[in-house]
Amino acid sequence: SSGINAEYGRDGRKVIVFTGHDLSHNIYETLLQHNLITCEKWVVLPLPDLLEQTGLTLSEIKTIQAAASEKLCPKVHSISPSSEKSFDWSFGSRNLDISFGCLLKEGKVLEIWGSSGSGKTQLALQMCAAIPPKFCSAYISTEGGISTSRLFDICHARGVTTANCDIQACNAVDSFCDCVLRQLPLLLATKPVKLVVIDSIAAPFRAGEVEGGGVRRAQKIRSIGQQLKYLSSEYNLLVVVLNQATDHPIKGRLPALGMTWSYLINSRLRIEKLQHENAMGARRVSLDKGSCLKLGTFVNCIIQKEGLL
Repeated sequence: SSGINAEYGRDGRKVIVFTGHDLSHNIYETLLQHNLITCEKWVVLPLPDLLEQTGLTLSEIKTIQAAASEKLCPKVHSISPSSEKSFDWSFGSRNLDISFGCLLKEGKVLEIWGSSGSGKTQLALQMCAAIPPKFCSAYISTEGGISTSRLFDICHARGVTTANCDIQACNAVDSFCDCVLRQLPLLLATKPVKLVVIDSIAAPFRAGEVEGGGVRRAQKIRSIGQQLKYLSSEYNLLVVVLNQATDHPIKGRLPALGMTWSYLINSRLRIEKLQHENAMGARRVSLDKGSCLKLGTFVNCIIQKEGLL
C-alpha cells in the first residue's frame, strides 16, 4: 500500500509526495532527479512541460498523474466525474441545442466570439445555469468580474434555485496563467466540474504588455490553450472560451489573438447583434469553425429573462 506521505514546505503547508512504493524504481529515480516528487506538480503542470522536463512517455506521465490524483484526494478521485459514461451539455436554449448541440462534447474547447455587448457572457451564464445540480461549473472572469445578479435572474426565470458555479476573477496575465495552470487543476481534482468558462481569453493579453514581448506572449497563449485542451480531455468536461473582436484593415472584424489561438480550439461560434428595425435584443449565432456542421450555419435568437433563446 502506498499510503499518504507528506512533507512540509517553507510556508508550513503540508505537501504530499511520492515514495518509492508508489512508482517503479526507474520512474521514481527520474522524478527525484528532476525534483518532481511533489504530487501537486503532477496535477498543475501543463502536459507539454512534463514531457519536456522528464523525457518520459505519455503513457508513463498519465500513470503518474493518476497516482498523484489518488494521493491528493483519494475519496473524490474514486467517484470522479471522469467515471461518468455520458453527459449532455446544453446552451440553455432549445433553439441553439438543435442547431449547434453537436459542438458540445467532452474533451473539446468551444470559442464564442463577438463584439462588446453582443451577448457572449449572457450565453455563457445560461450554460452554467443549465448544468445539473449534482455537478458544477467553473467561471474564470478576466474582465473585472461577472454579474452574479444576472446569473441569479436567469436561474430564477428558469425555475432553478441556484447555479452551482465556482467564480474566479483575475485580470493580469500572470494571475490568469496561474489560475489556469495551477488553481483550475486543483479545483477539477476536488469537485465534479463539467463546464469551464473563460471570459475572456483576450482581455489579459490586450490590457498591457507581456514581459518578454510577442514571443513570450505567444508562448503563454499556447500554454493556456494546451492546458485547457488537456484538462477537458482528462476530466471529461467542456471548455467554453469567450473571445473579443478585433478590426483588421483588410479582413474586417475577426476574433482576437490571431492564428496563435485559433489553432488551439476545436470549434468557434460568432454572436452578433441584428441591426434591422424591431431588433431589440435580437442576435445571430453562426458557425465559424467546426467539423460537424456546414460553416456559416446560423440561427437567430432573442435575449429574454431566461437568457438567449
